[in-house]
Amino acid sequence: MLIYTPKRDVMAARCTSSAFQTFLLVFVLPTLSFGMNMPNETLVRTWAEQLGRNIAGFDKRSLPFTTIRTFFDESTKESEVEEVNGTALILEMADQVAQMLGNKTAALKRAVKVAESAAARHNYSENIKESNLVNYYKSKDDACISVCKILEYSEKFRQGINASVSSVHIPVEIYDKDPEILNALKWSHELDKVFRENYEEDKEILWQYFGSQTGFMRSFPASKWRQTGEVDLYDVRRRPWYTQGSSSPKDMLILIDTSGSVVGQSLQLMKVAVKSILDTLGENDFVQIVQFAKEAVTVGCMKRFVQANYRNKKYLSRVVSEMKAEEMANISKGLEYAFDQFDQFENSTEAGVGAHCNKMIMLLTDGSTDNGDEVFKRRNFNRPLKNRVRVFTYAVGQNPNPVKDLKWMACANRGYFSEIPAMGAIRARVQEYVEVVARPLALKHTDYVKWTSSYSGAHGPSLGLGLVVTVTLPVYNRAPSGSNQTILGVMGIDVTTEQMKRYSPVWQLGPSGYTFAINTNGYVIFHPSLKIHDDIEDTPNLDFLDIEIESEAKDKLRGDMIDGKNGVVEISSFDLSVDENYVHEERRRYFYTPIGNTTFSLGLSLPSYQKFIVKHSGPFTKANATELIKLLEEQEDRAKLLAPWKYYKSSEVTDSYNSSDVVRDLVAALQNYSQSPDTFDTEMMKQLHLDLRVSNISIKMMKDMMRVTLTSPGSADNDTANITAVFMATYGGLTTVSPKSMSSVLERYQDPWKSAYFRRALHYKQTFMFHALYTTDYQENMTSPTVMVTHSVFGSKKEEKPVAVIGAIVDHDFLLQMMNSSSKSGDSVYSCKDVDNAVCFLLDDGAFVVAANHPDYHLQIGRFLGHVDAGLMEQLYGSVYHRVEEVDYQATCVDYGNETSAAPLSFRIPSINLVFELLTVNWWNSVWTWAVVNLNVYSWFSSPPTVAASSDDQEEKICIKQRAQYYFNPNLEETNGIIYPCNENCTRDYLARRVPDTNLLFVIISPACPNCYEPASSKNLVQEPVEMALADNDLCNQTARYRRNPAKCYDFDTRETNPVCGGPLTSPVSVVLVVVATLLTVISARLS
Repeated sequence: MLIYTPKRDVMAARCTSSAFQTFLLVFVLPTLSFGMNMPNETLVRTWAEQLGRNIAGFDKRSLPFTTIRTFFDESTKESEVEEVNGTALILEMADQVAQMLGNKTAALKRAVKVAESAAARHNYSENIKESNLVNYYKSKDDACISVCKILEYSEKFRQGINASVSSVHIPVEIYDKDPEILNALKWSHELDKVFRENYEEDKEILWQYFGSQTGFMRSFPASKWRQTGEVDLYDVRRRPWYTQGSSSPKDMLILIDTSGSVVGQSLQLMKVAVKSILDTLGENDFVQIVQFAKEAVTVGCMKRFVQANYRNKKYLSRVVSEMKAEEMANISKGLEYAFDQFDQFENSTEAGVGAHCNKMIMLLTDGSTDNGDEVFKRRNFNRPLKNRVRVFTYAVGQNPNPVKDLKWMACANRGYFSEIPAMGAIRARVQEYVEVVARPLALKHTDYVKWTSSYSGAHGPSLGLGLVVTVTLPVYNRAPSGSNQTILGVMGIDVTTEQMKRYSPVWQLGPSGYTFAINTNGYVIFHPSLKIHDDIEDTPNLDFLDIEIESEAKDKLRGDMIDGKNGVVEISSFDLSVDENYVHEERRRYFYTPIGNTTFSLGLSLPSYQKFIVKHSGPFTKANATELIKLLEEQEDRAKLLAPWKYYKSSEVTDSYNSSDVVRDLVAALQNYSQSPDTFDTEMMKQLHLDLRVSNISIKMMKDMMRVTLTSPGSADNDTANITAVFMATYGGLTTVSPKSMSSVLERYQDPWKSAYFRRALHYKQTFMFHALYTTDYQENMTSPTVMVTHSVFGSKKEEKPVAVIGAIVDHDFLLQMMNSSSKSGDSVYSCKDVDNAVCFLLDDGAFVVAANHPDYHLQIGRFLGHVDAGLMEQLYGSVYHRVEEVDYQATCVDYGNETSAAPLSFRIPSINLVFELLTVNWWNSVWTWAVVNLNVYSWFSSPPTVAASSDDQEEKICIKQRAQYYFNPNLEETNGIIYPCNENCTRDYLARRVPDTNLLFVIISPACPNCYEPASSKNLVQEPVEMALADNDLCNQTARYRRNPAKCYDFDTRETNPVCGGPLTSPVSVVLVVVATLLTVISARLS
């Protein structure tokens, strides 16, 4: 998100002190000031204008954009110029994406039908053995004794797969030989056939999977489980796609007993349990946390129900960790407060707040002799049945107090009672509530198709495929003898966001146009600024306004898209450059429309210059292919760099290909043209053919100009200007460089459409753009820095259309000579040649140093001026420069682990790997009753609060960073003033003036005062990304953004019964699994 930040306070201070500064300059400091012989404003203006004229002469001497434009016009005289119709483009793309996603939904429904039929026919057996299962492949196969023997690598899935069978993942704390598990594995094996049929019918389909309510996940095609951490914490029932697909959204209030009786182990269990509950919530859910003892209060500063998104859950997890136990418990006070919160919430008119579905209280306590019946009678039982709040109760601790009243609360309020005696029980017991809230949906047996938001494939089989969305459907129990108010699980199919973006009309969008999509929460599904973190498990939900600049117009656009409207709007906004160092204001056109049968809305954004494109006439012929091969293979002294684009359908070119690889791949395809002429993209190939022909002529002309006329403009000694290379990058993805030896300099910009210099040149189409290689420090071991100068080329036939960017790589000495020759003066005035008495800078529009006359600054070319001369930058910011501040909510930082901790939840954890090895020993798999949990596993691993765990591991984590981009004040061409650095015994005069028709600012300033250094941080001159913490108050006081709830809510059905509303855990487990489950819960809590 970008925030415009004018510097009003600085400007005001300057105005009030200008008279005093003049007085000091004229009367008090005549002998100390370095600026007595500085040029005046008129002279500096003359110098800047002369410099502009010299640079404008590039058109005749080295960068002949006018002549090259005529070359393109001549080459396209037989072609048509077509208007870019954004409305038609987005409607076509929306239809194509809807069709693709519809195919996935149809495949999903086929799989659900097979699953429900198989489950209904299955005869349950208590005596089933693992040997009774057919083609049972365990995905966790480190010893390579199961699934890994049958896998072959697939580029489509980017890992080894087998497309004939599925594989099964079972959470580590689940006993995999339990009859419930084995029976479900047996009937779900029939899914393999329909999975194969879906895979063969739809060549784009990726992962298909069934998540069972018993805890296992069957995924197709079969693959080996790729663990992302030291321990496998994956449980399909805790994944957002499962919880969202198994029930309607929830309004949840978590009520925690923090009275003195829960101090110690019970309080730690509650904290971990609450975090585990938060993990089951998704972006459509809302949550509030309240603690009670003698009185009840909200935990932290979130005083109302908040959306259970990434940032809110992170905050709530942190403040829960800080809870302390004290005083006596008054459970009735806690319940009264909870119902007060629901009343306030229900009466709120704030847009976008609340799921307005599945209202529930989650009560965690160590036991109670008060069942709160009076409170329930007044606050819940008098409500209409369908509006009542469900109550789920948890008795927490190894030896809890009486729990009879807790069980009554749950049973009387359509909830469930659970006991959590030890850490190992938390994950299993916490999620029992999910089955209860799924009952109304299960009773309806409706097609509850849900689409998730985009998320990283770091969890599950989609690891490595980037961002994915999942379409889900619940699988109902339709067996005559089964319970018709439970679901068997959730079926899901993944779709990558890359698959959706594939339908973007890239050619018409051009380099700076893009498509994006958001859901009904306003969260981004895909967007060019959305970063992918495959190796980070939890990535934040990012709102459209977290990625684009927030404004009233953007907020309205977001609202219209959430509401599923069609439209087009023109918005003036700041655009961030690809390298994130520059920003410019631009009017963009936004087109938007809903994607049919989904909860997504599609957007398309076009820059102001992208109004027309060339539509080439005629087919791409065999003769064209032959000539193209010849042009690509020419061995002239110039390099041809090709963007890694898919010029033909079967191309496997990716961004990892270098230019030589792309050229070889394309030449090989062209040599087989006759076999598959229809495979080539006609528009792209004809444009490339044209670009190669024009580039050859243009580069030859530019090279000849270098030989004949490259002398430094205005130089008295007529020295040859040191232009080291010329290049031309075209709309068709071709960059031609001469001489060939300089191609490595441009290789980093292999794809011009993704290059900052190319996009910026197109935006500033009548401007010479100067760009020095960005650096954050001194450029050591560099004899002479180089600078890139570019200019756009727009075709002039009928309407202007972008065709190319031409440029040159020049030595810094060349610019220095231009600057010196343009600043001629008499004997009484310092000029840029007087390096001991005047410092001259050429700064670009982002306030980066492009040239400097003083040798001390030559190693800082490309650096932000704030680090070079903080005092000068402080003066320029607020006058000729403004800035925007960007908050990056998807940045990454290094997590060094907790070196010290005094928290009570510190653990002496034995070797995790050793414990997991024990899981492979058969005799550990004997069945124990859940009574084993009553062993105090917690005490085995707890350590005194003063003992801290340490870690040298360095892992990346999601964090928030802030940085700033500077840009020219459009209303101010020049400025001047006096600087008082360090102390007032030394002053510095400065004058600055924009250089016409360039992105340069010419500055002349008195030399730095001796023994005076001021860092950029001392002047609040932010530029590079800096990690920042979002203040609690800022987070809690944020106004909820507009959102739209799902169309249907399934939270009540008159047929719902509550025959079993709680009790001890019945699923048998092995003792080692209890131990491991405890370890996993502890580790998970500490990581969060």
